[in-house]
Amino acid sequence: MEIAGNLDIEDLDSLGLQLVTALVDQLNGELELKRNNGTEFTISFTVAGYDTRAYRTEGLKNIKVFEVDHPDTQRVKIEKVSEIFGSLPGYVAYVYLDLEFDKLGQRLAEGGYNRTGRILFVMGGLVMYLRPETVDKILSFIAQNSGKGSTVIFDYGTLGSVNAGETAPDAGKNIRNFTKKRGEPLKFLIRDGEVETFLSERVFSRILNMASEDYKKAYFHGKNESRVVSSVISFAYAVVR
Repeated sequence: MEIAGNLDIEDLDSLGLQLVTALVDQLNGELELKRNNGTEFTISFTVAGYDTRAYRTEGLKNIKVFEVDHPDTQRVKIEKVSEIFGSLPGYVAYVYLDLEFDKLGQRLAEGGYNRTGRILFVMGGLVMYLRPETVDKILSFIAQNSGKGSTVIFDYGTLGSVNAGETAPDAGKNIRNFTKKRGEPLKFLIRDGEVETFLSERVFSRILNMASEDYKKAYFHGKNESRVVSSVISFAYAVVR
C-alpha cells in the first residue's frame, strides 16, 4: 500500500488503518508514523500493553482489587509493576488463572475474595476471546457469588455469531482475520441489540448498553472529536439481582 506524504493518522480513509488505530486505542497504546527512512509505523503500549487501571484510578488504594489474568501474562505484569513502583501494592491481589480450565471461585478464594461483598467486575478485552460456555460460567459465578447490587462491565464484539456460514460487515471480517493471524481468534460475540436479552436470561438487571456511536458522542469531544472508534465494539453494564 502506498502511504501518502500528507497522511494524518487522526483522519484516515483506509478501513484497515482505521481498525489498527481503533485497536491500539482500546489497548491504551500509541501509534506513531515515522518518515526518517521510508515509512514506518510504531505501536507502543504502557506496561507492555497490559491494563493499568488498578494503579491509575484514584480512590482504589482503599479498596481491595483482584487482578485476574493468565499465568504467563500475570508474571510479566508483576515484573513490570515491581520495576515501576519498587514493590507490589498491598491493595492488589494477583490471581493466576486460565479461565478456560481453572476454577474462578477457587483461585479468588485463595486471594481473599469475599463472596458476600458488593463487587465491581470489569472484564476488558476478554469475553470475545473465550468460549461461550466459559463466558456463561463466569457470569453464573458472578451472579451466585457476589452481594446484591454487585455490577459487571465488559466490552464485547457485535459481529453476530462466529458460526460458519454467517456473513459480517467488512470491519468485522477484518478484525476476525487480524485476531486469527495473531493466534487469538474471536470465539464469543453477541448480535446487535441482543445483549439485554442475553444478560437478563442470566439473572442480571438494570442492563445498559453503549454502542460505538454512544461512547463517541459521550466521550470524544474537542480535539478528539474526529478520532476513529471501532464500530464493532460495544460495552455492557449490568447489576446482580
